[in-house]
Amino acid sequence: MANLKQIRKYLEQKQLVYKVIKLDKEAFTVADVVDAGIKIDEVVKTLIFRIYPRSNPGLERSQKAFIALVVRGNDRVDFRKVRRLFGSKSELAKPDEVLRVVGVPIGAVCPVLVGIPLYFDRKVLELKNVHMGSGDLVHGLEMRLEDLLKAVGKYKTEELV
Repeated sequence: MANLKQIRKYLEQKQLVYKVIKLDKEAFTVADVVDAGIKIDEVVKTLIFRIYPRSNPGLERSQKAFIALVVRGNDRVDFRKVRRLFGSKSELAKPDEVLRVVGVPIGAVCPVLVGIPLYFDRKVLELKNVHMGSGDLVHGLEMRLEDLLKAVGKYKTEELV
């Protein structure tokens, strides 16, 4: 759960290279980011999913949990794959849930300091540079993928698209 100020402070402490991109307007979608002049091939989006884990000893069967999925901007999550991985009730979190769980609105979610389990689609790992949400709707964050992976620390890789 982090906003742009907290993310910048964290990245500077880690001595990772990044660039904050000022967008022309609030960006809620990948199309909004592309309209601001960012190449679609470098955009990644962080989607928050609500899951009801099948076999998580810490959760009752009816209890929900949240995860973050990072996919390339022009890719669509394959819900069948997600449900196979995380349970048959897995679905995108509602806007109010995203705000409550990660502290920023849809469109601003950044995988850095997201505060919930993080999964990267395998295709994201083929990128060299990435543009993503920054914790702020009018700014984007640009980094080399290797620096992003250092920044997020713990993550898993799955086939999500």
